[in-house]
Amino acid sequence: MNDQREFWNERFGREGYFYGTTPNRYLASHIDALSPNQTILFLGEGEGRNAVYAATCGHTVTALDAAEIGLAKTALLAQNRGFEISLIHTDLEFWTPSQKYDAIMCSFLHLVEPLRSEVFAKAIEHLNTGGVFVGEFFSIHQLPKNTGGPKDTDLLYTAHELSSILKPLPCDILHLAETDTELREGTGHIGLASVVQMKVQKQ
Repeated sequence: MNDQREFWNERFGREGYFYGTTPNRYLASHIDALSPNQTILFLGEGEGRNAVYAATCGHTVTALDAAEIGLAKTALLAQNRGFEISLIHTDLEFWTPSQKYDAIMCSFLHLVEPLRSEVFAKAIEHLNTGGVFVGEFFSIHQLPKNTGGPKDTDLLYTAHELSSILKPLPCDILHLAETDTELREGTGHIGLASVVQMKVQKQ
């Protein structure tokens, strides 16, 4: 995991915001649909674009990431927009939640098994009843594309695999689909991409 932390710190250490400062469109659509004044946790939040957007919508927001440079840029982006969000600096394998949330969200969270299943189970466990877990992930069909995402199949997703992870958990799958979407996220994600989109609700 230290190698991953170094990778992301190097990427986030470049000038500007690698993935831009506007939120992921899929996550933003679900942030917009939330009731007012929700508590939201963003996993693997990087430079903070989704978390800061949620804060501007009036929610109480926490951003988690292993890369301290990403979190520093998250704090700066929030400060520049007149908001404050909580920060958690940890690798997801060591994540020990201290509260429950109304929503947990992530965009392009690169996890291998068995950590992927562990994190998904922990996320569902730490949602309030009726809370939602929302994510957009790169599909295995993204591998030949040059529009972003890892070139390691172990870090890519399928809807079938996510269904297998989610079905044993105390949640209802509201949306789970593989699709193509046009990304315009900084210089890191540009163009047509193959993704898996997910929304589940805690029972």
